[in-house]
Amino acid sequence: MKKNIWYSIGLLCAISSSTVAQINKQESEEQRRIKAEHAQIGIADNAKSDYEHTTNPGAQWYPQAGFGMFIHWSIASVSEVDLSWPMMAGTQLAWRNPKPTNEEIQAYVKKGDFFAGHDCEKTNSCLTPNQYWNQAKKFNPSSYDPDTWIKLAKEAGMTYVVLTARHHDGFALWPSRYGNFNTKNYMGGRDLVKEYVAACRKYGLKVGIYYSGPDWYFNKDFQSFMYWRIVQNYSNLPELDPDLRPRTTEKTEAEKQQHYNDVAAYLTGQLEELLTNYGKIDMIWFDGRPDIPIGNSAWKKLITMERIHQLQPGIVVSPRFYGYGDYKTLEGDGALPATVQNDWTELCTTAETRGWGYTATPAKSPAFSINELAVCRANNTNLLLNYGPDKNGVFSKDMADHLRAIAAWMKVNESAIKGTHALSAEEKASVPAVANEKHRYLFVMPETKNNATAPELPLPAETVTLKTLHPIKNVRLLGQNVNMKYEVNDGLVTIQIPSEVRTINGDVVDVILK
Repeated sequence: MKKNIWYSIGLLCAISSSTVAQINKQESEEQRRIKAEHAQIGIADNAKSDYEHTTNPGAQWYPQAGFGMFIHWSIASVSEVDLSWPMMAGTQLAWRNPKPTNEEIQAYVKKGDFFAGHDCEKTNSCLTPNQYWNQAKKFNPSSYDPDTWIKLAKEAGMTYVVLTARHHDGFALWPSRYGNFNTKNYMGGRDLVKEYVAACRKYGLKVGIYYSGPDWYFNKDFQSFMYWRIVQNYSNLPELDPDLRPRTTEKTEAEKQQHYNDVAAYLTGQLEELLTNYGKIDMIWFDGRPDIPIGNSAWKKLITMERIHQLQPGIVVSPRFYGYGDYKTLEGDGALPATVQNDWTELCTTAETRGWGYTATPAKSPAFSINELAVCRANNTNLLLNYGPDKNGVFSKDMADHLRAIAAWMKVNESAIKGTHALSAEEKASVPAVANEKHRYLFVMPETKNNATAPELPLPAETVTLKTLHPIKNVRLLGQNVNMKYEVNDGLVTIQIPSEVRTINGDVVDVILK
């Protein structure tokens, strides 16, 4: 498919037009949900504009890390539901477009069925918060072997991993001395975090720990389990307790203040455990603001950014706790960057077609995920790609096959991912492209009909272009011993990629400069 050079430059570092259209649709659906969830847990990036990311030498791996593995895992895997959010009432009503009418909402409240409109009704899998938390009694991952996870991540060319040590649901994967909802009270005190960290060190991957600011279990008597967006959009909605029944009592101001102080002590204690018990931690991936009102005196009792850096001088810190941090976080396929990011940036998204935890749904096609990786690298962004293990601590065959396909692609094309950066402002390409010294790598990716359907061979011949002032030494296709046809005209390199050499998950043209 021949591309007009000016059209191509206009879509610099974007992916194929069909995928762009798909992601635009996802943005109107997925991004609306993500924004509402972020509002509920208090995520607000860059609230402290004068904070600059860490200059500690131990953290400078991050901007060129390229590719990482996110692992969302908790007690939710017992029922094969997503982490935390299924316990919130009214979520799918809030996501509806157009929005429900006031009459529909009042009928919903009158009926008292606060799962109304949820997909879980179709599968008889609805869970109240108390039912969700009861999964902890059955959570005993007999086949948990993080060595298998991290080995797959290493083979797939990933350089860092992030594990959900505690999500919003409150269940901590280590035997914490703080709170009573962790492996100290379940699983005989087994430390799942310790085993994960050991596996990362064995394979030389950077250790990331996810930790949620909100804890809905610890906060259960002080919050409503009615979804935030519904509460914002409609009046006279009841506060719901952990059985999803309207609350009949209200806490006093003194009780609330004591609770905020308790939250600060609890979070500080757990974070100090995570940052002192496991050796060097390379990243803390915060997700949400603590359950303390902004400006409340309890914030003064909470662990500070300075204390975190004191405990772990070389750590990289997410901005989703304090409102500022070392990098910018993007989330979901619809947030795929379309322009070069000038500061440290990461996109987190899923390898699964639905949900972050294990939901027994199929994986996206490797071509789709590799396409996203190419776009991220062309825009100076790391891709943190999520996989959800099942209740036994095992990746499904679908997930493992997805990782192995990426590994096979990386074995050929890794030099275009690791240690590369966006093209300079003086250079332009008709496809996503990156640079590294004398190399310019152009990603020639197949179009994907949707996120789950793999492309079909043969793929059409492709013409790609690179605008550069540097003289050209050679042009080759990574992993293939073929002569690439190209011509140079006034700094515009035009390269022909024949159909017979294109592969199903995408190819990389290496333009070597003199």
